[in-house]
Amino acid sequence: MLSQTHADQADVERLEDGVALLLAVPDRDALLRVVIRLVRRWTGCEAVGIRLRFGDDYPYYTTHGFSDAFVQAENSLCSKQPVNPAGQGVAPPQEYECMCGAVIDGRFDPSLPCFTPRGSFFTGSTSQLLAEMPEDGRGLQTRNRCNAAGYETVALVALRAADTTYGLLQINDRQRHRLDQAAVERLERLADGLAIILSRQEMAAALAASEARHRAMFFSNIAVKLLIDPATGRIVDANPAACDFYGYSLERIQQLSIWDINTMQKELVRQEMARAGDEGRGFFRFRHRLANGDLREVEVYSGPVEYLGRNLLFSIVHDVTDRVRAEEARDRVEQMLRHDLRSPLAGIAGLAAHLAESDLSDKQREIAGVIRDTAAGMNEMVGRNLDLCKIEQGRYELAPQLVPLLPLLRRQIQVALPLAARQQVTLVLHDGPAGEATGDGPAVAGEAGLLATVFSNLVTNALEAAPPRTVVSLTLAAREGLAEVTLHNQGVIPEEIRSRFFTKYATSGKVGGTGLGAYIARTITRLHGGDIDWESSQEAGTRLTVRLPLHGSGPAAAPTA
Repeated sequence: MLSQTHADQADVERLEDGVALLLAVPDRDALLRVVIRLVRRWTGCEAVGIRLRFGDDYPYYTTHGFSDAFVQAENSLCSKQPVNPAGQGVAPPQEYECMCGAVIDGRFDPSLPCFTPRGSFFTGSTSQLLAEMPEDGRGLQTRNRCNAAGYETVALVALRAADTTYGLLQINDRQRHRLDQAAVERLERLADGLAIILSRQEMAAALAASEARHRAMFFSNIAVKLLIDPATGRIVDANPAACDFYGYSLERIQQLSIWDINTMQKELVRQEMARAGDEGRGFFRFRHRLANGDLREVEVYSGPVEYLGRNLLFSIVHDVTDRVRAEEARDRVEQMLRHDLRSPLAGIAGLAAHLAESDLSDKQREIAGVIRDTAAGMNEMVGRNLDLCKIEQGRYELAPQLVPLLPLLRRQIQVALPLAARQQVTLVLHDGPAGEATGDGPAVAGEAGLLATVFSNLVTNALEAAPPRTVVSLTLAAREGLAEVTLHNQGVIPEEIRSRFFTKYATSGKVGGTGLGAYIARTITRLHGGDIDWESSQEAGTRLTVRLPLHGSGPAAAPTA
């Protein structure tokens, strides 16, 4: 029997030295082979095995001296848990079988002499232990396979570090009393050191896997990507697409800070990075400077990421310069049309009205009236555009009045009939499920001119989207304090614009389309405290539902555009 008093002191010192030398072993397989040789040499026991955590079980990772049949029979420690009926509730935690499972789980009776204070199990005679086992078990539940295989000496030591059990060290011998408590306690010191090394290996493997995933994600495509230190603003890493976009080598760009490329003031950049890290904010519009001095408008999607133990910002940069410049050009043109056309149109309308009242022939008077009405209509359109500009800027003051919807929709139907004829589409209006279009229908609080623009835009879009020889229908109904107008056509909203259907300039393939119709309609509807929803599929076509608060159900909402 080995003990502190009888074991050769040189062997004890070799064990302690061996524990220290384990740190120099490079990989897990080599490490565990060294441990098994060390334990067998020091204890003289014939069989040594090491179990390691794998998923929900602790199978043998490596053994020496155990038969293949024994290893196969004892390999799994998982008990068979009852399956919850129909998958109901939470599955109970896994409980491991046999004495190995009890040591792994920390289930032991410290008053029994076969357990150390640390929770390791050892016995010099499994036959005697089984014969003396109390009726209630008292933490000695076992499958008896070690004894059945002829093993008398058994020691089980958990590989545990920082409250995590990584595995189990098992020592067996057919001779009795090959180990005592002092020897097991020295094995515990070996197990503690081994568990720490295993934990470091797992952390290193997890870190390497995390770095590999990062690098695969970081370098895998052509999107411009940056890793930024939020504390200093330094660019920690950049992918090849970023180097190409900004015009720097990787070594050079890693010497820069984010404010070397961002034209925003340094303190404002710090505030933006702080918001991204602390508030989960992920989308920004910046102007970045390239190596050659060019300025580019960019959209940046940024969020916190942990990389190699550091908290960084992972940013994906999209160059939107061309789109921004096109939008600015459109806005300048719109602004020019809104402001510069009103005075000439008012003058044309005034002169045409004066001519219509002059001494003209009937034909001339008719032509003057057409000029007057056309100029007045165009002037009204420019005015509506100016109103939209105010709505977008939050400066429009709504002057709501009682607006019956049915007469308004009838007027829009009449105006749109020529377009429907050209498109070979039938345009119908239903007042409720019965299909009767009588009376004035539900009324809302708003401005009739703005609401007419909503339905004019939506009806025009529906007619242009509908396939020939199909029906575009409008249905008016009132329910739960809201007036609902549903427009249905058999066309389908293209996939590429569905996510931005109501945004400005969203159009796809329509000749002469500006992409403003749906945007203007929803902007005005929201100004009135309502909203627009849509559904679109190949089977059912497209259905838009305009919801507006009924008159008297509450004040019109403040502008939200």
